[in-house]
Amino acid sequence: MTSLRDETVALLQQLIRAETVNDGALASGNEWRAVAVLEAFFAGSGVELTRVEPFPGRVSVVARLAGTDPAAESLALVGHTDVVPVKAADWVHPPHSGELIDGEVWGRGAVDMLFLTASYAAIFRRLATSGFAPTGDLVFAAVADEEQGSRAGVGWFSENDWATIAADNVLTEWGGARLGGVGSTAITVGVGEKGAAPRRIVVRGDAAHASAPWGRSNAAVTLAKVVDRLQAVAPAPRISEQWLETLAALELPAELSRRLADQATIDDAIEELSAHPELGELAPFVHAWTHTTVAVTILEAGSKVNVIPDSGSVSLDIRVLPGVTEEDVAAHLAAVAAEFPGLVSVEGDWFSPANQSATTTRLYAQIEQTLAEFVPGAKPAPILGVGGSDARFYRLHGANAFGFGILSPELTFSVARNRFHSANERLDLESIDLTVRGLDHVVRSFLSA
Repeated sequence: MTSLRDETVALLQQLIRAETVNDGALASGNEWRAVAVLEAFFAGSGVELTRVEPFPGRVSVVARLAGTDPAAESLALVGHTDVVPVKAADWVHPPHSGELIDGEVWGRGAVDMLFLTASYAAIFRRLATSGFAPTGDLVFAAVADEEQGSRAGVGWFSENDWATIAADNVLTEWGGARLGGVGSTAITVGVGEKGAAPRRIVVRGDAAHASAPWGRSNAAVTLAKVVDRLQAVAPAPRISEQWLETLAALELPAELSRRLADQATIDDAIEELSAHPELGELAPFVHAWTHTTVAVTILEAGSKVNVIPDSGSVSLDIRVLPGVTEEDVAAHLAAVAAEFPGLVSVEGDWFSPANQSATTTRLYAQIEQTLAEFVPGAKPAPILGVGGSDARFYRLHGANAFGFGILSPELTFSVARNRFHSANERLDLESIDLTVRGLDHVVRSFLSA
């Protein structure tokens, strides 16, 4: 019998070659190509795939293996099939080739997250054809549009057809990397995601000829002052129980760990961490996990070199921690705007709160046990995703959702994270083997009597 790893690798290569590139346009994605690959993979297995196509070409498929106990908890394996665009000239090997080179599968989506989608499919087919009788339902979902907000994928299901993909528990992306250096036993488990509150600050001034600038209200100059003020009054850090669990798993030097656990000293400690020879690359993520961040992303002012601009704006990507409200964001920006009376206003009201699953659940305990069995001395490091995933919709519906995998010792968190959406995305065979076997163990153990 072909191994789960080999089945997963072969399927991963085909999914990469499907070129399901999602550029944000509703007509992009073409996830129907990945669905065709999956339908061929399941052909003759007896597994019934339910196709859902809310928009032309934006196809998701769902399969459900019924449980033997209606009262037992269900489990869903949820992977997306769309990938982000590429700049082919930056790649060493063709970005949609799915080539296996020196023990690594190359191609867009190899890490994010086609290898997991392929793993879920291989596990589901193996269980469905082996006579495995789960106590609760086992769901497999390969969904569209995760890379652009899920309006044609899980977001659409959430509003229109939740029963088709519903489950009490979910395994998905954002887990499995070594959080410390090479060989670290602290392995990430995604337990939540920061929320988002994008905003735009608009600045006003007086148009005038730039040859006589004295005394003029220059929107560009005010804009520079606003940006400087935003940097100076960044939101204060928050020390959560989840961060303390992650910190304990890292096993840093005692004094540095103590300072990273203290709201009064964490900012200086992050600076110290950034200089660490092995763990320095973690510093930006430690900051993001413990702070609501306000990132300046787009500046606009002026239209002609000899005209003093009468307006300008700065776009802000704001990512909020659990417990931070829309009112908190409004108050923070209002305090900045108040320093520029009559010149500054804030636009935008979209707000998505942070979400998080408890680490006291039965599924999390099973993840912890599996990590310990596959990696001697392993300790789960619960992390917040600083980007978005489909897990947030499941948490919105009351499910426990965790990012799980087991990557190879050399594939540290920083290395793996830097391959997301980057050129030369690739994944080694050891990571695929560890992940698919670890997932199979979690599923079988969690859904056994």
